[in-house]
Amino acid sequence: MKVAPVSQLVKYQLKYDPDNVRVALTAVRDTVMIPRYQAAISALTSDREIVRDILAQYNVPPGLHGIHYAFGFAVSSAKFSHSGPALATVVQALKYRFVALGGIPEVLDAIAEALTGFRPQY
Repeated sequence: MKVAPVSQLVKYQLKYDPDNVRVALTAVRDTVMIPRYQAAISALTSDREIVRDILAQYNVPPGLHGIHYAFGFAVSSAKFSHSGPALATVVQALKYRFVALGGIPEVLDAIAEALTGFRPQY
């Protein structure tokens, strides 16, 4: 006997009662979700200001700011899930990628060092 496939939406609706999900998320909103968001946004804002200072220090033309900010945000994001040698490997790969996209290697090195404490090899 062949059973007809169930769409993902129907499967979700059958699996989760919206009232129960709403109650669970509301219960952890103030104690878990908001403080976690505030900690993350604080770190990202701080890293953005570090990148801004480095761009000014190296006199990077405004047309090239975006690629360097993107690199800084990618490094910041990697810091949330990696550390030590794994973070170094991820940052090295990001540097290769952003150099290929038009980033200035010296500026990317300075950003990586300021955000992680080490300068990637190239």
